[in-house]
Amino acid sequence: MMMPEVLHSQRDAHVLTLTLRLQPELFWFEGHFPELLILPGVAQLNWVMAFASRDSPQMGTFGGMDVLKFQKPLFPNEQVELRIEWLKEKQRLVFSYQAAQQVASSGKVILCP
Repeated sequence: MMMPEVLHSQRDAHVLTLTLRLQPELFWFEGHFPELLILPGVAQLNWVMAFASRDSPQMGTFGGMDVLKFQKPLFPNEQVELRIEWLKEKQRLVFSYQAAQQVASSGKVILCP
């Protein structure tokens, strides 16, 4: 399976907030890394785009990244909060993942119209 379990979803204007559970059987954990499984950054970006485009289909496509920071690893069975803000005028998505009240990663996705 490619996508995490969505425990809760809330939409306010241009902000989407999701509570996710990272199931151990997610494809992304396979072999990354065998001795200590962590969620790869590419999976986190994939989910930002997938959830944002599902919620706002008129949004553009992936054009690049900016100010990307990975501060805390995300592990199997963790519950995380994903917050995505769509800055329509700037064609940007600003996102952050939090686990146990700490920012795990954050960044901006540049969109192409």
